[in-house]
Amino acid sequence: MNFCTASYKGHFRLNGFYEKGSDVITLTKRNWKREVVESNFLHVVEFYREGCGYCQLLTPEWEKVAKNLKMLVRIGAVDTEKERQLSSASEHGDPSNPINGVPTIKLFKPVNGGGKGSNKNKKEIIVYNGERKAKAMIAFFSEHMPSHVHRVSEKSFADFVKTDVPLAVLFTTKSSTPTLIKAISVEFLGRVKLAEVSKAARSVAAQFNITEYPTLVAIPPHGIDAEVKYFSGKNTFNAINMFLWRHETDMKKALKRRKSEL
Repeated sequence: MNFCTASYKGHFRLNGFYEKGSDVITLTKRNWKREVVESNFLHVVEFYREGCGYCQLLTPEWEKVAKNLKMLVRIGAVDTEKERQLSSASEHGDPSNPINGVPTIKLFKPVNGGGKGSNKNKKEIIVYNGERKAKAMIAFFSEHMPSHVHRVSEKSFADFVKTDVPLAVLFTTKSSTPTLIKAISVEFLGRVKLAEVSKAARSVAAQFNITEYPTLVAIPPHGIDAEVKYFSGKNTFNAINMFLWRHETDMKKALKRRKSEL
């Protein structure tokens, strides 16, 4: 394995690049399976060596990326000297692209949406060869985020809501799914079914009294007599996560009651 030999005259952190409290996840052989393999989120991993000048130069940009994409994309780092086994391409699932130098950046993108069977945790692995600036990396990584948001039309909406799973619908004027909603769809995969409805679907918007865009609506499963709820909090991952978690919890209780009454 050939490593960067560039020297760096700046100040090196005594305890490594990414210290406790950093938004960058320190990845090891011990936590790799839990953090990356079994996750439905996109993970982007920097393979680095502490003595590498180019790696030191990348560090502040990597911190910016991790802070900007916090809760949306998992940004991690592997110290190739401390984690020699994990740094082996075959060990991290990418035998055709060995780590020939550092820093190397790889995307581990889930391809089966948390499906079942032997391919449940299958990843598409992409080597990032673009500009090593935060803005460029954020844009590239955001484009590769997995999404489990259904695009629903006026014609398909009636069929979409015929389900025993809690629902959430984003009424939007945009043609592309916001990164925040993509991440929410990953977080609630298999728990809450998410959809987008465009402004053109006027009859659906009228059904839910939608007058402002975007509006996120929590809808009960088919056959459950419960109120539709409208999200009115801050446009953050944590706020939407809490809103949908409460919706999911309430609907699970309602479904359980209905089952006991049958």
